[in-house]
Amino acid sequence: MTMIFRFFLGSFLLFLFACSDSESVGVSENYSGIANITLVASINGIGDNSYNDQILAGLFRLYEDQGVPFHLVQPESIDEADSLVKSWLKKNADTDSSLLILASSEYMGLAQKLNAHFTGDGNKILLFEADSAKLPQNVYSFSIDRYGASYLSGAILGINPCLILAAAPGFATLETSINGFKKGYEAHKTVKDSLQLVYVSETENDEAAFNNIEFAYMATYSVLNFFLDADRPSAIFPLLGGAIKGARRAMIDLPNTGHFMIGMDVDQSGVLPKVPFTLTISIKEIVVRYLEEWLSGKEWPRFRSLGLGDGATAIVFNKNFGDTKNFEARHDKYYDEAVSEEARHAKK
Repeated sequence: MTMIFRFFLGSFLLFLFACSDSESVGVSENYSGIANITLVASINGIGDNSYNDQILAGLFRLYEDQGVPFHLVQPESIDEADSLVKSWLKKNADTDSSLLILASSEYMGLAQKLNAHFTGDGNKILLFEADSAKLPQNVYSFSIDRYGASYLSGAILGINPCLILAAAPGFATLETSINGFKKGYEAHKTVKDSLQLVYVSETENDEAAFNNIEFAYMATYSVLNFFLDADRPSAIFPLLGGAIKGARRAMIDLPNTGHFMIGMDVDQSGVLPKVPFTLTISIKEIVVRYLEEWLSGKEWPRFRSLGLGDGATAIVFNKNFGDTKNFEARHDKYYDEAVSEEARHAKK
């Protein structure tokens, strides 16, 4: 990303937060016949310096390279998102080359109920991070398989006590990460401690937990103060979605703790010093791939699963953390095993 583009993206985000929950780039009032994109961002998603901002960066890259306009919407609730999507469907029923992106698994229930029939050409709906291909006509999806990278993270962290901090029970994507981490950790741990699992919300399928920054803050603060042994550095493996902002804030508010947290989605080396490595997701590249295929007329599969073996996930070490040599050695030792475990898990 060029420096000018970084400045442009940063300026746009500042403008967005200051002015509105809905902004457009390169879109005129009448864009009939022009390829156009509407991004429905996750609730509280934009501005996380992570996954959601990388989605936006992918759209900016397409606009910068090919001049494809896009419209960004960040709803404040699922009900508002439902209303916005229904309005988009009505407006684009007979247009050409219109794409709606639902950029979060929290929109899965909404997407399953859509009546997406178009009379125009090239109109599609793309749902991010859905774990099922059973969607209505013209709705496509992909899932980032975090099993392999989570397995590898668990294997790397087997030399430390660990705790998984997850948003809520009942979500297949979270359970995949939890199970992968557990298996890698238990297979290769050198400590006697049992792996702990704490949910921010104990309510099954509580979608709001992914956006509740304050609850994530309180949960992380409590974990650091009451769950973990102060005399033995422990690792927190966070599975919180946009609510990870609360967890990061709690880590900053407790600077003297020896505990550390694993980064998620985008390299967190410059965001938080207590991050030895990040489980990264190549979401910007995935977004660009989908959009370029759409623009060229290439048909998408109804569902894709992408993971460690595809280069969609990876472990990136933070050189500012301190000594990560042991972690890096364990990464190299268990990487091939993690890829094999991911492939085995995918066949189940």
